[in-house]
Amino acid sequence: MRTGKTIILMMCICMLGLTACGEKTQEVKDELVASAAKSSISVNKDGSISSTIVEDFVESYYDVEGLKTMIETSINAYKAENTDAQIKLKSCKAKDGVANVEIEFGNYQAYAGFNQEDFFVGTVKEANMAGYDLDVTLNAVSESAGNGTISKPELLGMGDSHIVIVENTEEQESEMLRVNCFGEILYVGEGVTAAGKKSVNVSYSEGSKMIVFK
Repeated sequence: MRTGKTIILMMCICMLGLTACGEKTQEVKDELVASAAKSSISVNKDGSISSTIVEDFVESYYDVEGLKTMIETSINAYKAENTDAQIKLKSCKAKDGVANVEIEFGNYQAYAGFNQEDFFVGTVKEANMAGYDLDVTLNAVSESAGNGTISKPELLGMGDSHIVIVENTEEQESEMLRVNCFGEILYVGEGVTAAGKKSVNVSYSEGSKMIVFK
Protein backbone atom coordinates (compact mmCIF):
# COMPACT_ATOMS: atom_id res chain seq x y z
CA MET A 1 0.00 0.00 0.00
CA ARG A 2 2.81 2.39 0.77
CA THR A 3 4.00 2.12 -2.82
CA GLY A 4 0.78 3.62 -4.11
CA LYS A 5 0.82 6.41 -1.58
CA THR A 6 4.36 7.68 -1.47
CA ILE A 7 7.17 5.65 -2.97
CA ILE A 8 6.66 6.67 -6.60
CA LEU A 9 6.46 10.34 -5.67
CA MET A 10 9.47 10.12 -3.35
CA MET A 11 11.52 8.33 -6.00
CA CYS A 12 10.70 11.11 -8.45
CA ILE A 13 11.61 13.77 -5.93
CA CYS A 14 14.90 12.09 -5.06
CA MET A 15 15.80 11.61 -8.73
CA LEU A 16 15.16 15.29 -9.37
CA GLY A 17 17.32 16.11 -6.38
CA LEU A 18 20.33 14.25 -7.76
CA THR A 19 21.06 17.16 -10.06
CA ALA A 20 19.39 19.89 -8.04
CA CYS A 21 20.88 19.50 -4.61
CA GLY A 22 23.83 17.10 -4.77
CA GLU A 23 24.79 15.89 -1.30
CA LYS A 24 21.62 17.43 0.15
CA THR A 25 19.56 14.64 -1.50
CA GLN A 26 19.87 12.09 1.32
CA GLU A 27 19.16 14.71 3.97
CA VAL A 28 15.97 15.82 2.25
CA LYS A 29 14.95 12.20 1.55
CA ASP A 30 15.23 11.39 5.25
CA GLU A 31 13.02 14.35 6.07
CA LEU A 32 10.41 13.14 3.58
CA VAL A 33 10.38 9.63 5.02
CA ALA A 34 9.78 11.06 8.47
CA SER A 35 7.08 13.44 7.36
CA ALA A 36 3.43 12.92 8.33
CA ALA A 37 1.42 11.67 5.36
CA LYS A 38 -1.99 13.03 4.55
CA SER A 39 -2.63 10.93 1.48
CA SER A 40 -5.85 9.13 0.60
CA ILE A 41 -7.53 6.60 -1.68
CA SER A 42 -11.17 6.97 -2.69
CA VAL A 43 -13.17 3.96 -3.89
CA ASN A 44 -15.79 5.33 -6.28
CA LYS A 45 -19.17 3.82 -7.15
CA ASP A 46 -18.28 3.49 -10.84
CA GLY A 47 -15.34 1.25 -9.92
CA SER A 48 -12.63 3.88 -10.37
CA ILE A 49 -9.99 4.65 -7.75
CA SER A 50 -8.91 8.20 -6.95
CA SER A 51 -5.48 8.48 -5.37
CA THR A 52 -4.25 11.64 -3.69
CA ILE A 53 -0.60 11.77 -2.64
CA VAL A 54 0.48 14.52 -0.27
CA GLU A 55 4.18 14.83 0.56
CA ASP A 56 6.73 17.41 1.66
CA PHE A 57 8.24 19.13 -1.35
CA VAL A 58 11.35 21.33 -1.03
CA GLU A 59 10.70 23.75 -3.86
CA SER A 60 14.07 25.47 -3.48
CA TYR A 61 15.68 22.19 -4.65
CA TYR A 62 13.06 20.66 -6.95
CA ASP A 63 10.92 21.67 -9.88
CA VAL A 64 7.23 20.73 -9.87
CA GLU A 65 7.11 20.55 -13.66
CA GLY A 66 9.93 18.04 -13.57
CA LEU A 67 8.02 15.99 -11.02
CA LYS A 68 4.92 16.10 -13.20
CA THR A 69 6.89 14.97 -16.24
CA MET A 70 8.41 12.03 -14.37
CA ILE A 71 5.04 10.83 -13.07
CA GLU A 72 3.50 11.12 -16.54
CA THR A 73 6.43 9.16 -17.97
CA SER A 74 5.84 6.39 -15.42
CA ILE A 75 2.13 6.29 -16.25
CA ASN A 76 2.76 6.19 -20.00
CA ALA A 77 5.34 3.42 -19.62
CA TYR A 78 2.88 1.30 -17.64
CA LYS A 79 0.06 1.93 -20.10
CA ALA A 80 2.31 0.97 -23.01
CA GLU A 81 2.69 -2.50 -21.47
CA ASN A 82 -0.89 -2.67 -20.19
CA THR A 83 -2.98 -1.23 -22.99
CA ASP A 84 -6.32 -1.74 -21.21
CA ALA A 85 -5.24 0.24 -18.13
CA GLN A 86 -6.95 3.58 -17.62
CA ILE A 87 -4.70 5.90 -15.61
CA LYS A 88 -4.65 9.69 -15.70
CA LEU A 89 -2.65 12.29 -13.82
CA LYS A 90 -5.33 14.82 -12.90
CA SER A 91 -3.23 17.27 -10.93
CA CYS A 92 0.35 17.86 -9.81
CA LYS A 93 1.08 21.00 -7.85
CA ALA A 94 3.09 22.29 -4.93
CA LYS A 95 2.38 25.04 -2.43
CA ASP A 96 3.97 26.05 0.87
CA GLY A 97 6.44 23.18 0.76
CA VAL A 98 3.84 20.48 0.11
CA ALA A 99 3.28 18.53 -3.12
CA ASN A 100 -0.21 17.34 -3.98
CA VAL A 101 -0.60 14.73 -6.73
CA GLU A 102 -3.97 13.38 -7.87
CA ILE A 103 -4.12 10.26 -10.05
CA GLU A 104 -7.31 8.61 -11.35
CA PHE A 105 -7.39 4.86 -12.04
CA GLY A 106 -10.14 3.26 -14.11
CA ASN A 107 -10.43 0.29 -11.74
CA TYR A 108 -8.70 -1.34 -8.81
CA GLN A 109 -6.68 -3.61 -11.11
CA ALA A 110 -5.02 -0.57 -12.71
CA TYR A 111 -4.25 0.87 -9.28
CA ALA A 112 -2.82 -2.43 -8.01
CA GLY A 113 -0.79 -3.05 -11.15
CA PHE A 114 0.67 0.42 -11.44
CA ASN A 115 1.64 0.52 -7.77
CA GLN A 116 2.78 -3.12 -7.66
CA GLU A 117 0.70 -4.03 -4.62
CA ASP A 118 -1.99 -6.47 -3.60
CA PHE A 119 -5.15 -4.39 -3.54
CA PHE A 120 -8.72 -5.62 -4.09
CA VAL A 121 -12.14 -3.96 -4.35
CA GLY A 122 -15.32 -5.93 -5.01
CA THR A 123 -18.04 -7.87 -3.24
CA VAL A 124 -17.37 -10.29 -0.41
CA LYS A 125 -18.47 -13.09 -2.74
CA GLU A 126 -15.95 -11.98 -5.38
CA ALA A 127 -13.16 -11.75 -2.81
CA ASN A 128 -13.88 -15.29 -1.64
CA MET A 129 -13.92 -16.57 -5.24
CA ALA A 130 -10.61 -14.79 -5.88
CA GLY A 131 -9.03 -16.82 -3.08
CA TYR A 132 -8.57 -14.17 -0.40
CA ASP A 133 -8.37 -15.51 3.14
CA LEU A 134 -11.58 -14.37 4.83
CA ASP A 135 -10.97 -16.33 8.03
CA VAL A 136 -10.79 -13.10 10.03
CA THR A 137 -12.48 -11.25 12.85
CA LEU A 138 -13.96 -7.87 11.96
CA ASN A 139 -15.26 -5.16 14.29
CA ALA A 140 -18.49 -3.26 13.78
CA VAL A 141 -18.07 0.50 13.27
CA SER A 142 -21.62 1.41 12.23
CA GLU A 143 -24.96 1.46 14.00
CA SER A 144 -26.33 -0.32 10.93
CA ALA A 145 -23.99 -3.22 11.63
CA GLY A 146 -24.83 -3.44 15.31
CA ASN A 147 -22.32 -4.00 18.08
CA GLY A 148 -19.64 -6.64 18.42
CA THR A 149 -17.68 -8.62 15.88
CA ILE A 150 -18.19 -11.01 12.99
CA SER A 151 -16.08 -13.90 11.74
CA LYS A 152 -15.87 -15.83 8.45
CA PRO A 153 -19.36 -17.41 8.49
CA GLU A 154 -21.10 -14.07 9.05
CA LEU A 155 -18.84 -12.36 6.52
CA LEU A 156 -19.60 -14.94 3.84
CA GLY A 157 -23.27 -14.38 4.55
CA MET A 158 -22.78 -10.77 3.44
CA GLY A 159 -21.81 -11.84 -0.07
CA ASP A 160 -23.22 -8.78 -1.85
CA SER A 161 -21.60 -6.26 0.50
CA HIS A 162 -18.45 -4.53 -0.74
CA ILE A 163 -14.98 -5.12 0.61
CA VAL A 164 -11.59 -3.45 0.29
CA ILE A 165 -8.54 -5.62 0.97
CA VAL A 166 -5.00 -4.29 1.23
CA GLU A 167 -2.08 -6.64 1.81
CA ASN A 168 1.10 -5.31 3.41
CA THR A 169 4.07 -7.67 3.18
CA GLU A 170 6.21 -5.70 5.62
CA GLU A 171 5.98 -3.08 8.35
CA GLN A 172 6.19 0.50 7.12
CA GLU A 173 7.19 3.55 9.12
CA SER A 174 4.51 6.08 8.29
CA GLU A 175 1.27 7.63 9.41
CA MET A 176 -2.18 6.31 8.52
CA LEU A 177 -3.61 6.28 5.00
CA ARG A 178 -7.17 7.59 4.63
CA VAL A 179 -9.48 5.32 2.61
CA ASN A 180 -12.83 6.75 1.50
CA CYS A 181 -15.65 4.44 0.36
CA PHE A 182 -18.78 5.28 -1.63
CA GLY A 183 -21.04 3.47 0.88
CA GLU A 184 -21.43 3.33 4.65
CA ILE A 185 -18.65 1.34 6.30
CA LEU A 186 -19.95 -1.55 8.41
CA TYR A 187 -16.96 -3.57 9.62
CA VAL A 188 -13.19 -3.18 9.71
CA GLY A 189 -10.31 -5.47 10.49
CA GLU A 190 -7.12 -5.12 12.49
CA GLY A 191 -5.13 -1.98 11.74
CA VAL A 192 -8.18 -0.06 10.52
CA THR A 193 -10.00 2.64 12.50
CA ALA A 194 -13.14 4.59 11.64
CA ALA A 195 -12.72 8.23 10.60
CA GLY A 196 -16.31 8.93 9.61
CA LYS A 197 -19.36 7.18 8.19
CA LYS A 198 -17.63 6.44 4.89
CA SER A 199 -13.95 6.87 5.78
CA VAL A 200 -11.28 4.96 7.68
CA ASN A 201 -7.63 5.29 8.55
CA VAL A 202 -5.48 2.30 7.59
CA SER A 203 -2.14 1.59 9.25
CA TYR A 204 0.99 0.45 7.44
CA SER A 205 1.52 -2.52 9.74
CA GLU A 206 2.22 -5.90 8.15
CA GLY A 207 -0.73 -8.09 7.22
CA SER A 208 -4.14 -7.92 5.59
CA LYS A 209 -6.36 -4.85 6.10
CA MET A 210 -10.09 -5.23 5.42
CA ILE A 211 -12.97 -2.79 5.10
CA VAL A 212 -16.55 -3.98 4.56
CA PHE A 213 -19.11 -1.43 3.40
CA LYS A 214 -22.60 -1.21 1.91
